Amino acid sequence: MSYTYSTLLTAVANALTVDPGDADFVALLPTILDDAEQRCYRELDLLTANVTVSQTLIPNTRINPIPTTSGHMLVLDAINVFSTAGARFSPPVKMVSRDVVDFLWPNESAPSAASFPVLAARIDDLNVMFGPAPGSPWGAEFIGTVRPAPLSASNTSTFLTNYLSDLFFKCIMADANGVLLKNYGAQSSDPQQAVSWEAAYQAAMASAKTEELRKMYISANSPLPASAKA
Repeated sequence: MSYTYSTLLTAVANALTVDPGDADFVALLPTILDDAEQRCYRELDLLTANVTVSQTLIPNTRINPIPTTSGHMLVLDAINVFSTAGARFSPPVKMVSRDVVDFLWPNESAPSAASFPVLAARIDDLNVMFGPAPGSPWGAEFIGTVRPAPLSASNTSTFLTNYLSDLFFKCIMADANGVLLKNYGAQSSDPQQAVSWEAAYQAAMASAKTEELRKMYISANSPLPASAKA
């Protein structure tokens, strides 16, 4: 089944045997939901979180901004550069460390107007360094992962509530038992409750990862790209 914000809150409150209007529950709920969402998104390489954003490169400068029109790009997987005719240059841009770019392409200016980047290094959360610098205002597409909009009273459903509702619910319960009911340690009322929900979450996560690999046409036994490794 899928959840909406309101039906999920009711299900969580019922499972925790607390009143949905309980002050502690209401106060901690945003933290519990955020914890669960961040964990699910970090541990899964979801195609729904992958975006491709186009941007014009700045000529004669190695450092170019990472586009943010589709959100902050947490993981930058690839960059493709296009000629004025719209064809991708070959070879494609290879992601490397900053040391490699500085060693091979130390000059800020491009070798010629026809030069296009073949290497790129992410130097911080906002910028990449190209080698060589683009010689012209080439078009480029940045491919990477953003964090989807969080579940809230105004954003009543997400990919997690619609398609991974079992995983999301178990993750919430594993966290809520520790944060709200304080069932983490030996002194708690039911220390096995959080452990049981964590085990259920791990089982659901394994299943979700298998399905996500199928979407990318990757076998669970095949070598994984860096972005798909757990």
